[in-house]
Amino acid sequence: MTEGQPIVAGALIGGRYRVDVLLGRGGMSSVYRARDESLGRTVAIKILDARPSNLESVRRERAEIELLASLSHHALVTLFDASVDLSDGTDRTFLVMELVDGPDLGSRIAAGPIAPADIAVMAVDLADALHTVHESGVVHRDVKPANVLLGPSALPGQEFSAKLADFGIAHLIDSTRITSTGTVIGTAAYLSPEQAQGGAVGSSSDIYSLGLVLLEAHTRARAFSGTMVETLSARLSRDPEIPASLGDEWKSLLAAMTLRDEDARPTALEVAIAARSLQAADSPTSHSSSAPTLRMDTVDAPTLLLPGPVAERSEATSVTERFEPAIIAGARPPARKAGVRSNRAWAVIALVAVVVIIVAIVSIVTSLNIAAAPTLPAVPGQLGIDLKDLMKSVMP
Repeated sequence: MTEGQPIVAGALIGGRYRVDVLLGRGGMSSVYRARDESLGRTVAIKILDARPSNLESVRRERAEIELLASLSHHALVTLFDASVDLSDGTDRTFLVMELVDGPDLGSRIAAGPIAPADIAVMAVDLADALHTVHESGVVHRDVKPANVLLGPSALPGQEFSAKLADFGIAHLIDSTRITSTGTVIGTAAYLSPEQAQGGAVGSSSDIYSLGLVLLEAHTRARAFSGTMVETLSARLSRDPEIPASLGDEWKSLLAAMTLRDEDARPTALEVAIAARSLQAADSPTSHSSSAPTLRMDTVDAPTLLLPGPVAERSEATSVTERFEPAIIAGARPPARKAGVRSNRAWAVIALVAVVVIIVAIVSIVTSLNIAAAPTLPAVPGQLGIDLKDLMKSVMP
């Protein structure tokens, strides 16, 4: 197989992956749909162009493999396998990744308007993914609509789930540069000003590119159009135009992300946090004027003890005491019933009365020198036993 020639359907790569169809081709690689014969699943296999004599290309390929293998995030395309295929007498480095069953963002923008709520969700996911990337010491360097893959979403009301792909030209921060100074890498329409000048780039360059991608998702038009020279020079002299119709919150965020001063741009984490608030604001349910419905059918909901009627309380009772929060049953001992308290009170009164009568009888017997003990009526229970003991103690 010669360099750059498509692989025919049915070819077996790495002794395991059966090629189906070509999905797309970039400047340094081709992506195919394939079937993993060992696990029986459909995957995307990326074949990097063979350049065995080009040391720079070899280093780039190795960096991509190590990079993808080290990153894990739900909005990053997952790497399953990486190796070198030796069939046909040609060494071909290949990557096996999850297949995102859906279009890229560029195709979706061309198909029609995207709901602001879906753009907000995408912004949260992509910014959070870039935060993971940047925390690992990596700059993507090529954030663009074609590298944002849209898979189906299982959540109701959400059109798609976005994943960031293609770290083929990623650059390790503070590492030895793979490309020479002054070389422009990336797609011209989405490059940051510092990339356009061919200088060193950091994580804020990805933020600028993501800002242009989100702006295009809203407006369905590139912020900088024209030839490569025109687009590169335009961003060095002006900021992208952000329509007021997007609202103050979106306009403020996108303007901050696309500042020409790279040090003034927000971090990926700050973008994710800001986009999350926009997600809540753009959600259709947030525009409803009706109050939320209180659901009482929650499974295993705790039993609540409500405060008694306010009328039974003193006027001096404070507002806080009258409207204290409901407490969970069992949090404090249950109150005794009024009937139980009343019965016990009467029992005490009756016992006192009997004692008084007994003392009076003993006094009379003593004064009359009666030897025999008075006969008392039978009293059942513990009360009767206590009375007999009392009589024995007071008899002469």
